[in-house]
Amino acid sequence: MKKVWTLVLCGRGDHLISLRQILGPLVKVSDARTCEEAARYLEKPNPPHLVFTDAAMPDGSWLDVLRLAAKAPRPVNVIVASRAPDVRLYMEAMDAGAFDYVTASSLIPEVAHVLRNAAENVIPRREAQQRLCPAPGLGSGKRKSLRWSHSAASV
Repeated sequence: MKKVWTLVLCGRGDHLISLRQILGPLVKVSDARTCEEAARYLEKPNPPHLVFTDAAMPDGSWLDVLRLAAKAPRPVNVIVASRAPDVRLYMEAMDAGAFDYVTASSLIPEVAHVLRNAAENVIPRREAQQRLCPAPGLGSGKRKSLRWSHSAASV
């Protein structure tokens, strides 16, 4: 699964380090700490396939990350990761369009299962998009900017 690129967005401390350690041997991993940094990754012509995002960042939340991923030029699956199990957060994230939800204390088999399912979902979507539109984000002039500003978080 090394062709899968994953962004780990950890905004509060380092509680997602264990998640990063699980993902590291399986996929290419990049790190971000803010929504602004995540936007820089997600606006690339070939953004990460997956984003494991913390529930809160200094400049936004998991919901802002979902919005950024929705604007990316290629399909991106977002998995919300929280410090501890939170049923309300799980329900909100799934209702808002997150691909899945894990906790920082999730066991390796659970994370591997979520990773495999998310990758198996996003890769065919990208391939289909490539067949339909070989140069995503080009030509229409309608692509919205992914530039992040704190004022955008309150919208």
